Amino acid sequence: FLWVGAGCYSCSNEILSIAACLSTPNVFLRPKDAAKAADEAKARFTHIDGDHLTLLNVYHAWKSHNEDSNWCYDHFLNYRSLKSADSVRTQLVRICTRMGIKMVSTPFEDKNYYTNIR
Repeated sequence: FLWVGAGCYSCSNEILSIAACLSTPNVFLRPKDAAKAADEAKARFTHIDGDHLTLLNVYHAWKSHNEDSNWCYDHFLNYRSLKSADSVRTQLVRICTRMGIKMVSTPFEDKNYYTNIR
């Protein structure tokens, strides 16, 4: 499992969030009648190092906005996919806890935050 070694890099929490987002349908919505606005919204979450870190940015932003469905609508995000990812993540945390894997994170302010996750 990918997240088993994540504790060594202080990013097991983030790896679980990414894995959970990958296990659900696309979190991004792109309606034909609002494609340009949807692309601009997605660009605000985009991370230079790729899609996995972009998904992490989306997940963190959604959680920091109290899992608000209206916020998702305004940012062209699939609320159901994010709720599903959150449920999957909860299950993964339970599994890791049973296996004795510590849930750890590098502080977001740390210059190595994204480096550790990569």
